[in-house]
Amino acid sequence: MTQNSTIGSTAVVAILAAALISVSLPRSAQAADDGVFRMTIAAATSQNSRNSESDIIALKDGRLLLGWTEFYAGNGADDGAARIVGRVSADGGRTWGEKYTLVENDGGCNVMEVNFLRLKKGDIALFHCQKNVEASETTVGDCRVIMRVSKDEGKTFGSPKELTGANRYVQTASGRSLMLRSGRIVIECDNLSPAFCLLSDDDGVTWREGQTVSPPGGECHEPAAFELKDGRVLMFLRTGLGGQYQAISADGGETWSEATLSALRGTAAPIAIERIPKTGDLLAIWNHDVGSPRSRTPLTAAISRDDGTTWEHFRNIEDADDDGWAYPSCTWVGDRALVTYFNYQGGNSLFLKGIPLEWFYK
Repeated sequence: MTQNSTIGSTAVVAILAAALISVSLPRSAQAADDGVFRMTIAAATSQNSRNSESDIIALKDGRLLLGWTEFYAGNGADDGAARIVGRVSADGGRTWGEKYTLVENDGGCNVMEVNFLRLKKGDIALFHCQKNVEASETTVGDCRVIMRVSKDEGKTFGSPKELTGANRYVQTASGRSLMLRSGRIVIECDNLSPAFCLLSDDDGVTWREGQTVSPPGGECHEPAAFELKDGRVLMFLRTGLGGQYQAISADGGETWSEATLSALRGTAAPIAIERIPKTGDLLAIWNHDVGSPRSRTPLTAAISRDDGTTWEHFRNIEDADDDGWAYPSCTWVGDRALVTYFNYQGGNSLFLKGIPLEWFYK
């Protein structure tokens, strides 16, 4: 490399320092005319071919903690080596600090999926999968749901607590876990099919499994639940049967109604569902493609004003014929939704979009 003789040594040092920062930190987000900003949280590389399955939680001092699955050995397959890492934002998600490890890989294959939840006692719970043996046609597999607790606002997470045991393949998707108004914790899971919920009524000290549910005539995976205004729990089920199926529980996730096809049609991919704090409406984000059971474009948002009975204001968050987007997670920060997801083109990179409330209603 040749050096311009007009650039002094101090300037060269500054340029090199800026270059190093751009490698270790995501660039600051730039807002579009509609107020939406988009940024790359973690780009895929030859050594880090997949950054995926993420979640965000607000810390007590107003900062945000973002955690995601980092496949670090060049193999981005579901059974590739992966750890859970994180970054912290002090400005509402527009810039993020240096990456650090939340959970090192202690599984036979990996640790993956990120679910944050604020416990009643004030600590942060992190629920994730520990994958030891990948399931196959001849192998049951071994995937366990793990709980860890942070007492220092996400700087460190404690020892693992197994919520499901060995010789089973139990999984949960990212952005899951909820605390009902009763204080019960609900973790949405599946046994590859059917679906069920892990339940705790003592702030995560003890756990039990609720009744299973599956759609008639097919399998379901990676459920997503939320509490209705009347106290019932509605759970969406990922299926390859034309869209998201849904089931309702009147007893906090213990038992479920028969699963039926919802109005959220699309491909076999997981959904994100959140209640909008300001309006009380529901926001769903999922792959609204009815043409192919495997295509994951577009990534669409829709609003329900009647607690999931009907949906309106369908808008695409991402849409391209040559790419796909998967595993959305949504966290509201004031009047803005921070939506994270990963793509498929050129490896699996993790992205974040900050979308103002009014965008979803246009």
